[in-house]
Amino acid sequence: MNPLFSIWTQPSATIRYIVDHKSLKYPFIIISISALINSIMAFADLGLFNGFSLLTTLGLVLLSGLLSGLAGWGIIIVAYTWIGKLLGGTGTMRKMGLATGASAIPMIWTAPIGFIAISLYGQQLFTTPTGPLGTNMSVGFFFFQTWLMLAISIFGLIIECKAIGIVHNFSAWRGFGTLMLFTGFIIIISIIIFGALFSILLAF
Repeated sequence: MNPLFSIWTQPSATIRYIVDHKSLKYPFIIISISALINSIMAFADLGLFNGFSLLTTLGLVLLSGLLSGLAGWGIIIVAYTWIGKLLGGTGTMRKMGLATGASAIPMIWTAPIGFIAISLYGQQLFTTPTGPLGTNMSVGFFFFQTWLMLAISIFGLIIECKAIGIVHNFSAWRGFGTLMLFTGFIIIISIIIFGALFSILLAF
């Protein structure tokens, strides 16, 4: 079984194959590649790199994407394992690390989008947007890549729910519940942090 292809037609079987036959090196490589690919469009139109050369920008974008991707992977391994056990799961962090790597596989197939965007727009892709839609990309390309990324992201979330369920020996719906509880926790923490920062600013 080749997970790069089978993930599209046999997601559950692919997740089980990765958990049973791969070492943690495999999802580490998958997450790293996916993070590097995803970083290009994730930083597009943010205007964080005005005045930088394209080579410098790409270096910073790829490094930031890689570090944040691996850090995020580590966080969800711990969170999904802990929350899943609270919901009656039996999974381990090792299995969770292996299984969640599967959800990043679809993003690898979006690599051509980033390459095409860089070839079309160069450094302008990462500068402050001047277009009417808040983007430096053409309207057609912007909507095409947005909807494509959205569709693949949704598919990735479905795989992630299946992965959580498989690791914890419960349903994908309970896996979805695990994911939503973690998301809710992140939202609450973010509100608390932003609220505290806002209070500090008001105090001055």
